[in-house]
Amino acid sequence: MSETVSIIIPAYNASSRIIPCLESVIAQTYPDIEIIVVDDGSCDDTGNIAREVLKSSGRNYTVTAHGHNKGVSAARNSGIDASSGEYICFADGDDVLRENFVSCLYDAIGGGNCDVSFCGFTDRFTDGRRDVDILPSGAACVSCGEKFILSREIPAVWCCMYRADFLRRCNLRFIDGCSYGEDIDFITRSLCRAGNAAFVPECLYIYIHHDGMGSVRDNDTERKRLMRYEHNTIAQACTAEYLCEHAKSRGLRDMAGKILMPQNVIRRLSLSAMRNDAGGYKAILNDGESMRILRRGLCFFTLRNKPEVFMKAVMIMIMPGMYYRMRAE
Repeated sequence: MSETVSIIIPAYNASSRIIPCLESVIAQTYPDIEIIVVDDGSCDDTGNIAREVLKSSGRNYTVTAHGHNKGVSAARNSGIDASSGEYICFADGDDVLRENFVSCLYDAIGGGNCDVSFCGFTDRFTDGRRDVDILPSGAACVSCGEKFILSREIPAVWCCMYRADFLRRCNLRFIDGCSYGEDIDFITRSLCRAGNAAFVPECLYIYIHHDGMGSVRDNDTERKRLMRYEHNTIAQACTAEYLCEHAKSRGLRDMAGKILMPQNVIRRLSLSAMRNDAGGYKAILNDGESMRILRRGLCFFTLRNKPEVFMKAVMIMIMPGMYYRMRAE
């Protein structure tokens, strides 16, 4: 008897795009799939359309709904809570899976005795541009999860399969309320804790670019751009703190403590300046712990690996007023 793979699909106002996604999941060659659609407080008919497509699919499925829009992180967490499979994958409601997506990742995660497996993906554009395959060139087939982070071969969260007991044992969840950067944070924390991860050198996920997607929709006003920046800053802080606590390798601890943590202080200062919040900017400068973190970036490791963080840290320490004016403009 095969093990069950739960595919979690968060969906918000996806009625015009969710059918191809669901059809691609139903068509998977892997036999034992549990499909979980989380309707995140949609104002359209997303939930009913999902039920209509899935009821005759022959697949085990659940369609659950939030009473109001809580964001993609909360939707994915609800999917994790509702899942019963031994393995978990995530797919966005406007994307498409190749029919061997699950079977290839399942073979890789089991064959390498891994906690995570992942693949490449294809960028597909609705404006007529040609497809672009995104495939890490230097990734090993099986390696310690930390090595993928250090080699900057971090996959997209929806290109992965995870052991469910691994996620629960390590309490790996998405940051509730965070809608940008939460995916990179989740997969980075997962790779940090993974004993081994496996890479499948094929593009098995199709990421659809369209005018209604969040990265386009939520970047059309200054307020929304600042919100994106703030959410990414929150997610980066979570990642940096987690790596400082859990990373085993010296290289990853240095990356977290000497690059990511100082960079996060810089991002918080930048956010205050972009909001013309001089009081908030000054409060960070007067916070002793924040300045100690920033000074960790004034080292050769940071200069060699992330020179822009080093240079910004120098400027803030020497000319904080000029940095404020530059970011406020």
